[in-house]
Amino acid sequence: MGATRELLLPATLIGCGALQYWGEQPFLVVVACALPMLALYAVAPAWAARSLARFDRESIALLAAGAHAELRARYRRALGMRLFAPPALRAERKAMVLLECGDPHGARAAYGEVLDELGSSAPPRVVLGHAHASFATRDDATAIAMYRRVLGSVGALPGVERKLAHALIRKGENLDEALELLSRTEREAALGEQKQAHALLRALAFAKRGERERASELLAQVVTPSESLSELHAEVVRRLEGAVAPLT
Repeated sequence: MGATRELLLPATLIGCGALQYWGEQPFLVVVACALPMLALYAVAPAWAARSLARFDRESIALLAAGAHAELRARYRRALGMRLFAPPALRAERKAMVLLECGDPHGARAAYGEVLDELGSSAPPRVVLGHAHASFATRDDATAIAMYRRVLGSVGALPGVERKLAHALIRKGENLDEALELLSRTEREAALGEQKQAHALLRALAFAKRGERERASELLAQVVTPSESLSELHAEVVRRLEGAVAPLT
């Protein structure tokens, strides 16, 4: 149970002592003040479990609707979870909310708390969340390690393999492995923005290897990149224009 609950008993004892010996209050007044704190201590585990389950259930609907502001507000209202849930579970929910609401730095720190507490027993969703947050903050070394850990525990996942390939290419290491990962996931990226991202990632990998012709061919497939891919598209263009020297 969360550390907040464990503070209730010593806080109650200190408060009762202060009321009786310093405040010189009657014994019945001291007992009346202590009872709510003791009752809260007793019901805290059940309150935390119900609050956690309710938050999980409602957050799924909010995520599906893309209601990020409502998700943050719903997290703030989950008092039982935030006060009395086990620290790792509380930090995991906080990290998820921060990541979904566009704060990858905060999410990375919160996922780090979970990993520090759970270590190797952390569930894959926590490791994956930490990987995504690290990727979003351009900490590619950590993202690569975390993506490898997820793939090692749950097996092939095309979306995770593409993220791993992207991190490898962005970091400029193991480009052959990155291209192999993209080749394996090509069928799942056959349409729309995923197809554009796939082509641009391969183009960047070839450009970093100095294979300008192959990179140019792939770049030509993306005439009008989506807004989310504009930065990646610009990086490929810079490579091909010689603004960045090829990796050797």
